Amino acid sequence: MEQRISMITLIVPDVAAARTFFETGLGWTVNAAPSPAVVFFQLPGGVFALYDRNALEEEIAHPVSDTPFGATTLAWNAREKEEVDTMFAQAVAAGAKPVKQPERAFWGGYSSYVEVPGGHLLEIAHNPFWTIEDDGSVTLPAA
Repeated sequence: MEQRISMITLIVPDVAAARTFFETGLGWTVNAAPSPAVVFFQLPGGVFALYDRNALEEEIAHPVSDTPFGATTLAWNAREKEEVDTMFAQAVAAGAKPVKQPERAFWGGYSSYVEVPGGHLLEIAHNPFWTIEDDGSVTLPAA
């Protein structure tokens, strides 16, 4: 198997609310919404999806945890430290719950966390050791 992840999906109890947060609140573009239970956003190098919890349980015939907080985090990396404060404020204004205010991180960057609709954590950070390319993809330094 090639070393890549093609899609990241957040399981949420209310797809419409989560979609509004990303689409209207953060200004992201929806690329497909084949049903009210799922929505897809194109990302550099992959896809980000929102999927209704009940629909997933029906699809896989298995219960899905309803406590996402802390189980998985997403991260949005800024090109400059100042973007963290701006994007943190934008996320909160769009309906995210502040979890950790922007501050200098022990690893040398600048980081914050919000809880997005559906209960998942989104880190908004600047890592001075990573390069954010023009298309938004991240390039890690050589090991």
